[in-house]
Amino acid sequence: MRWKRNAGIVLLILLLWNLTGPHFMISLDKRTYSAGEEPELTISNVGLTPIYFGQGYLLYRWENGSWVGVRTPFIFFDILYDLPPFHSWRQSVALKYLPENESPGEPIPYPYPDLPPGRYRLVKRICGLPLGCRNASVEFEITG
Repeated sequence: MRWKRNAGIVLLILLLWNLTGPHFMISLDKRTYSAGEEPELTISNVGLTPIYFGQGYLLYRWENGSWVGVRTPFIFFDILYDLPPFHSWRQSVALKYLPENESPGEPIPYPYPDLPPGRYRLVKRICGLPLGCRNASVEFEITG
């Protein structure tokens, strides 16, 4: 009789867990990078339902007490990734920025410059049932 009660409790916990999803973790392989390094972003689905996300991301830099958007030179195609429960996905992140007078995707005669030293936040939009989409972020630093 005791095992039925315990099984019922476990079932209730799983049901509640599923109703509060999507559940995921987002992380980088390190917390501090040197200029020119490429971090590896990992997204892990720790929930019971699939999650969905695109290849794109937003970068922000901490300046004067607030997060300021960083213009990146990359154009991301609208590819939607479907990550089943208990699986992970990895993506390399280029730490480059777009100079003020340039346009994204426009060829320039020199490589895009590395992000300067500072504190940064990478933001990625992740969607899933039942609560829809959420912005997930992870912070890192670039040293000189």
